[in-house]
Amino acid sequence: MKNLLLIFLLTNSLKLFAQDCNCRVNFDYMTSKVSRNYSGYRDKINAGNKEKFTLFTKELREKASAIKTTDACFIVLKTWTNYFQDQHLKVQLNGDYKKANPAQTKEINAYFSQKKEIVSEQLSGQTEIQQLDEQTLLLRLPSFEWSEKKMIDSLLKSQQALLKKTPNWIIDIRGNGGGTDYTFQSLIPYLYTQAYIGKPDEYWSSEDNIAILEKNLKGLNPISPQGNFLKAIISLMKKHPGQFINPLGKDTFSNTLDSSYTYPKKIGILISRETLSSAESFLLIAKQSKKVTLFGENSGGSLDYANTQYFDIPCDDYSLAIAISRSKRLPENPIDNIGIPPDVKINPLEKDKVRFVQQQLKLK
Repeated sequence: MKNLLLIFLLTNSLKLFAQDCNCRVNFDYMTSKVSRNYSGYRDKINAGNKEKFTLFTKELREKASAIKTTDACFIVLKTWTNYFQDQHLKVQLNGDYKKANPAQTKEINAYFSQKKEIVSEQLSGQTEIQQLDEQTLLLRLPSFEWSEKKMIDSLLKSQQALLKKTPNWIIDIRGNGGGTDYTFQSLIPYLYTQAYIGKPDEYWSSEDNIAILEKNLKGLNPISPQGNFLKAIISLMKKHPGQFINPLGKDTFSNTLDSSYTYPKKIGILISRETLSSAESFLLIAKQSKKVTLFGENSGGSLDYANTQYFDIPCDDYSLAIAISRSKRLPENPIDNIGIPPDVKINPLEKDKVRFVQQQLKLK
């Protein structure tokens, strides 16, 4: 975490021309919403750090009182959310602001950026299937956002004949920042070799979380699987305010499929530090298959606190994202800021990681 003095110097030296907003109002709103609704708050603020955290919050609040610009205020807001080290808890600048203020946005991004090793390999941003040779297919899945589900399902259906006769698959999910677990469900039968075991999420019940889920429900078919599941969560939340609720009613679940596909025989999944969230949910399922080997580097580690919801914030240039669920893997098996390790590490400087995996699958 950067020194508060540096934050003060930066917020007073940036020559930025953004809309004025009452930074203290936004700061108080944010801290109140997070403390009441964030599923990780009670885990991360405890007797061991509460005094230090309270002082940290007080100092930032005082700085917020003196700030008059959106840009400088954003630095203070983001510094506070960064304390929790959770990529599912964040305040962010909205798209319109970024377009109108590219120089300021670039300067702020540089301030918060972390140095990363530069790798020359360029990744495709398109969901696609390529036949690399007679034995190997490449499935490039850059996202599991809901908007990608139709594309993935359609692609698997149209290429079904090829998929069911090709022994080796490479599934490249490097840079996949997640989305929703529903998006990758049509892939599971191809991976499946045995029942997979998982840990469910439990949801923090608060007035705000109930209200936002009820709003989400209005956009769903109420008798769809998603709609029924959401209704069950809301009902339990209303019965148990100020508590975690577990819609499955158990700490472990097991999913069994009626049948599995003979092909593929071997699957290599390419992962990176930018593989996050629902993409990591996919990995937890996939790594239980006897067909699957993970290649690359540790995933990004953003799955312990999830089901992110967006809360309005007084200044229109911001949005506030808060995770409202917690995995039952905790506290024994955390993933946040650790990641899921590969079975086979690949040197980050390897120029053609897909070819590396292709050769490894032929050797296995």
